[in-house]
Amino acid sequence: MFYERLKLLCAEKGIKLTNLIQELGMSSGNMNKWKNGVVPKGNTLSKLADYFNVSVDYLIGKTDEQTNIYHTNNINSNFVQGNNSGSISIKNIEQKPKEIQQNNLSKEEIGILEVYRSLDIRDRAKFMNFVFDMEDKATKNSNL
Repeated sequence: MFYERLKLLCAEKGIKLTNLIQELGMSSGNMNKWKNGVVPKGNTLSKLADYFNVSVDYLIGKTDEQTNIYHTNNINSNFVQGNNSGSISIKNIEQKPKEIQQNNLSKEEIGILEVYRSLDIRDRAKFMNFVFDMEDKATKNSNL
C-alpha cells in the first residue's frame, strides 16, 4: 500500500521517485525495499509526508484522507478552514525542505519549524493555538 501511494503522489506532483529520493537525501536502496513491501520508519515517513503535504496515515494506507485533521475548538486564524463539528484542516503553511536548504529561513525560524515537525498531532494543535494567541496579542497591541 505504501509504495503504491508514494508512486501516486509522485505522479500527481510530476516527479520521478528516483528524483524524490535524491532531493530528500535518501539512499537509492530504499526504493527497492519499498517496492518489496517494506514500510519506512518514522523519520523517513515524516519527510515524505511533509514533502507531499499529506498525513503519515495516508502514506501507509490507514486513511484515504490526505490532509492532517486536527480536532479542537480553539484553533483560529486565516490559515485554518473549519466547520461547526470542531474538525479543521490546516492549509499548506509548511516550508518545503528544499526552501529550508536554500536558507530562505533564519536559524530561529528553522528551529521553530523543526520543533513543530517533531510534535505529535495533539501537541501541534496546542502549538498552533499558542502561535495564534501570540498573533492576536500582537494585533491588539498594534491597534493601541
